[in-house]
Amino acid sequence: QEDSDMAQSLETIAQAVRTCTKCEISGSRLNAVPGQGNPKARLMFVGEAPGADEDKQGLAFIGRAGKLLTEIIGAMGLCRDEVCIGNILKCRPPGNRDP
Repeated sequence: QEDSDMAQSLETIAQAVRTCTKCEISGSRLNAVPGQGNPKARLMFVGEAPGADEDKQGLAFIGRAGKLLTEIIGAMGLCRDEVCIGNILKCRPPGNRDP
């Protein structure tokens, strides 16, 4: 039950992130990127902000950096579903400027 409640809580937060328009960056994004992975993960990877590929698909670390991250996670004996992956900012900054 607790795992189900935690997953539901994270999905509620993700829905709030996807619909948030509280800052000017939200107007230039295609998709907010709330993050994904195991809500009970022992390890979390956190980046600065979504890039172009992430903005298009709404998923964290899926472009070139994501491929490298997947390889690093695999080298650790884990898979992406066993960790949690996200960014400080949930929207891609306009023109891919520094967050």
